Amino acid sequence: MKKDTIKNIRKFNRYYTVWLDVINRSYLGTNFSWPESRVLFEIYMYDEISATQLCRHLNMDKSYVSRILAKFEKNGLITRELVPGSKGIKRLRLTDTGIKEAKRIDKNGDEQIIRKLRTMDNETCKKLCEAMTLIEKILRENDNKNTDSEDKPCI
Repeated sequence: MKKDTIKNIRKFNRYYTVWLDVINRSYLGTNFSWPESRVLFEIYMYDEISATQLCRHLNMDKSYVSRILAKFEKNGLITRELVPGSKGIKRLRLTDTGIKEAKRIDKNGDEQIIRKLRTMDNETCKKLCEAMTLIEKILRENDNKNTDSEDKPCI
């Protein structure tokens, strides 16, 4: 791969993470970091997901996710329930408080995009979305070439 290609991709990644404001301690006006917000939102999106599935889906370190989940459980945002007949697999569920926080993250995320793109005309916004769709498609196709079926996310 050409060095210019690598530099361009890394430059875009640096710009985009700053643009999304994911580096700050609290994300989207919440008391959560970006990884915490993402974990909470994923549990909201995939009701009864297990911690193992969550780690695979987000490609996050198990011990890091475990610490986040322990914090969520302590703060009354999630419960863990043993799946009957399983070998210790626990499903994660949001409490009412957890659902409220996940909905707040979702709403604030929508509002962030609306604020950031408020001056963009519809045609430019359409081009942006098409470019994002193309980026995702290309990256997913590449992932599928590089990943055998056991490593693929189960969601």
